[in-house]
Amino acid sequence: MPLRENLIDARFVGREITFRVRGLEEPVKGVIDEVARYEIGVRSEGKPVVIFRHAILYAVAEATELHGYSGEQLRDTVIDSEMVGSDVSVRLVTGEELSGKLMKVTKYELGFRSDDKGIIVPKSSIALIRFL
Repeated sequence: MPLRENLIDARFVGREITFRVRGLEEPVKGVIDEVARYEIGVRSEGKPVVIFRHAILYAVAEATELHGYSGEQLRDTVIDSEMVGSDVSVRLVTGEELSGKLMKVTKYELGFRSDDKGIIVPKSSIALIRFL
């Protein structure tokens, strides 16, 4: 099984997603056109936008995008696939707090369900996680 480093990959092309980006007050909402290792191309309000992964605080997608079990090899990480299904509270580096059920774990991102939404958070945007 190949190692998935990011949850947001080519499978998201053509899907609508909302990004909370560092330094922007308003979220960027649009349809993903292209996905690369460090950037995501989005068509937002009819115009192309490139979002750099290091600037993403979190992304909101359909909850169904985070279905299934994550069993990737996660070396050198504390949070692994055995924690999938746990209720978590995620404190972002901005101080904002999100909570839900952990659904996916990759090398660089975590995915959890919160109400009827799927939340994808880059690990670089997380200050700490509490397991509830």
